[in-house]
Order: sequence, then C-alpha cells, then structure tokens
Amino acid sequence: MISRFKFLSLVVLSFIYAAAVSGSAYSQTVGFATLPPGAINNITVNVIAKVVQKNSGLKLRVIPMRGTQAVQTSVNNGTAAFGISDLSNLTTALKGEDQYKKRALKNLRVAFKVRTLAVGMFVKKNSKIKSVGDIKGKKYPSQWSAFPNAIPLSLGIMATEGLTFKDVVGVPVTNIIRGADDFKAGKTDIGFFAVGAPKMAEVNSAVGGIRWLSIEKTPGKLAKMQAVRPDYFIHTVRPNPINAGITGPTNVLGVDLAIMVGAKVKDEVVSKFVATVLANKPELIKGHPLFRGFFPKTMAKQFKFAKYHPGAIKFYKSKGMWSGK
Repeated sequence: MISRFKFLSLVVLSFIYAAAVSGSAYSQTVGFATLPPGAINNITVNVIAKVVQKNSGLKLRVIPMRGTQAVQTSVNNGTAAFGISDLSNLTTALKGEDQYKKRALKNLRVAFKVRTLAVGMFVKKNSKIKSVGDIKGKKYPSQWSAFPNAIPLSLGIMATEGLTFKDVVGVPVTNIIRGADDFKAGKTDIGFFAVGAPKMAEVNSAVGGIRWLSIEKTPGKLAKMQAVRPDYFIHTVRPNPINAGITGPTNVLGVDLAIMVGAKVKDEVVSKFVATVLANKPELIKGHPLFRGFFPKTMAKQFKFAKYHPGAIKFYKSKGMWSGK
C-alpha cells in the first residue's frame, strides 16, 4: 500500500510533468519564414513575430528567404512553422499548379488573414507612361527566377488591358528587391512592387518621385484580372505617409495576405499564436502603420480552397469568430 507521503509526491510530480508537457510547445524556438528585407512581407512578419514573442510564451525566429516559393516549401516541410503568402499563391501551391506542378505542397494551412496586399506597377513621376495600356513595348522586369509569384501578379494587371509579357521588353530579374534596384538604376521603364513597402520609399527618393499606374475599376476589367487568378480583385489605395507615390485614389491589384502554418504544428502553438495577434492590434500598429489594415473580425475569413489549421479553428470557435464548417 502506497504511503501518504509517496502519494503526495506522485501527485506533485504529475503536476510538474503536466506543466512541462504543456509548456514544451512554447519553449521551443520555431521559424517564421518571409521575404527578404525591404519587402512588405518582411516587415509584416517581423512586427508580428516581435509582438507575439513579447506577449506570449512562444519563441519565434524570423527567417528571410529569396522568394515565396522558398517560404512555402519551408513551411510545408517543417523547416519553418509559420510563413506568409498571398492567398492566390497559397492556393496554387496546395493544388500543385504552375510552378508547383507535380509537387503540390499539401501541408500548408491558414492561421489567419492579415490584410489586403496591394501590388501594382509604378513609373517615374514625370514618365510619359500614364496607364497600364501604355507599358506596351516598354522595359519591364521578367523571368523572376527567385520570385515566380510576380509573374501571375503582373499578368493579372496586364490582363486588364489585354496584354501579356509578349507585349513588353523583358528585363530578367531574380526577385522584387533586385527588380526595384534595376528600376532605380534605369534598367527598366516600369517597376513592380507592393504599395507601402519600405523599398518603395527608398526608390521614390532615389528617382525624384514615383507614380503608380491605376487600373480602371469596371466589371469587365475585374473579369479579365480574375481570369488569371480568381483570388485577385481590384483594390483602391489612398494617400498615406507610408504609401510612397500614391497622391490620390489609385486602383491596383489586391489579394488577401495570409499567415500560413504547417499542418503538423501543434494545435496549442497555433491557438496561442492567433490569440496573441487578436489581442494586440494596437501594438501591431505601433510596430508599423500597415497594421491599420488588419481587421480582427476578418481573421478567420473563409476561402474556397485553402483550409485553416485545427488549432486556429478551435480558437476561432471559442471566440464565436468561426463561420466555416
């Protein structure tokens, strides 16, 4: 028969063990993959990682990578627990289409929708190029060996005027940072980037001002854009101190930006992660003004193909935020 002392000792040990097990998910440092410095996805991830680590037991290490494909692959194979991607490219990876043909990334799940990612084409402020249609025959970044997602994004914008890469003079680049540097150096006539990215402030200053090409916002133009990728939409951006080159309402390509997570990441880690983000919007905004576009009510937005991680679903249900099946 077990003594009272031994019994109490076992009880205490069991509590210690339970605490250790429950805390082990948070003590381990996990990777958070993103694009290189200068990209808007990089600043987004850095701010989220800093806020989550400060306000929870989670330890996050930001891992900059050359392009979205590398980011998604690292999350899929478990090298990183979290990553960032626009929804269209996430869907493409899950389905095994385009650059993911015959190697679909089946382990990608959604943690939450961050905000709308606005991307577009820009020119020098004094350029004679006034519209997307005017880019025909002009020098435009192409190939995008380390950032192939720029190809469908560019095509989505070009399609609104019935254009493709065959209608421009392609200048090979590796990624968006190199593309912006080439524009700054005068190697291209048109640049391509995300509105509000830190790199755009640098380019704007270097060339004496930039101007974004606005897309005509009509049902017909939208249909042409969505024929490239159905997740794309026409999004209006307005002047803001962080939106270099935006001097009035300007229509660009919009797509939902999501934080993704590996399917095998523990539920409690994902729940803790999204709970901390939800609770700290003011601190996120202090990290960068772009988080004014983060709306907690849309964190669990439902998508046609991409699925949420069970840990995220559990949390959203507990808060009455879940509208999915």
